[in-house]
Amino acid sequence: MNDLIRVENLSKSFTLRRGLVGGLISLDALKDINLAVRPGETLAIVGESGCGKTTLGRCIVKAMTPNTGKVLYTPENGETIDLVGLKKRQMKPWRRDIRMIFQDPMSSLNPYMRVFDIVAEPLRIHKIAKGRELEDRVATALEKVGIDPAAGQRFPHAFSGGQRQRIGIARALVLDPRLVIADEAVSALDVSIQAQILNLLEDLKDDFGLTYIFISHDLGVVNYISDRVAVMYLGNIVELADTETLFERPRHPYTEVLLEALPIADPKRRAGKRTEARGEIPYIGNRPKGCPFHTRCRFAQDRCRNDRPELRKIDATEVACHFAETIELRGAYDSAPRPHISQKVSP
Repeated sequence: MNDLIRVENLSKSFTLRRGLVGGLISLDALKDINLAVRPGETLAIVGESGCGKTTLGRCIVKAMTPNTGKVLYTPENGETIDLVGLKKRQMKPWRRDIRMIFQDPMSSLNPYMRVFDIVAEPLRIHKIAKGRELEDRVATALEKVGIDPAAGQRFPHAFSGGQRQRIGIARALVLDPRLVIADEAVSALDVSIQAQILNLLEDLKDDFGLTYIFISHDLGVVNYISDRVAVMYLGNIVELADTETLFERPRHPYTEVLLEALPIADPKRRAGKRTEARGEIPYIGNRPKGCPFHTRCRFAQDRCRNDRPELRKIDATEVACHFAETIELRGAYDSAPRPHISQKVSP
């Protein structure tokens, strides 16, 4: 089976001015990213703020243009296309297949447009439907996400945060996409509303045969919804594995640090001192030589300070660590049982 999306050697940098009168500096937001997304899966991308998760998602949907690399998309006809090389007009047909759900449901919805027009806008832009057909497709999309179509004449401010996120999901799904990139889609919502939206996304995935790239910093959410997880640090992917493997046996020290911060209601969990990263995240404009995590890693050696590790396969995991075979790391559920991913979260 062909990959739906394959990212090859993708890099993205931003040029900024140092101070008011300083020279220009280049910030590497993404560095040689290689990633494949399989049809029908949910691939989560996790990491601390500023690690490049959102930039990667925007490069895949081509809301940003990467400096180098490829984003190879395989449509239903099986002919692979490099989206990076397409001009704006050439990209338009494929924007129907790849849609994005944004983090803040209020700022991503035009406050001066009625909900009906917000959801109908993609259909009008792509000239897919008009008249009665357009009305029916918008009504169907709203019903699928639990919004009464009769409320389509109201403005976004009249809805709660969870309802606004549902409207954003309806806007993404109205074009019948194949891939949906959800960028922190539940982080701005209360926990109970998060559960409802996660359940909705799972149901829509089954109903429409969707593939998700789920961008999040919340490993609890990722554990519930994802099939595989890519861990990012300073614009690099440092570990990639299926969800169960990554949570039970992490291979990269940074993944262990993230899992240590995951709250689990079990007083017997992890007796002893918790593992924490040393120091602060380096400034992205002064990226460390060698392994990007070596300045905070408890296992760092001279080789880590000088040689950048490549992402390589060890058993069922891809990891960028020189000593992944020899170091002993603790998983998230050393004493507590791991909940099943398929288990529904109560609203």
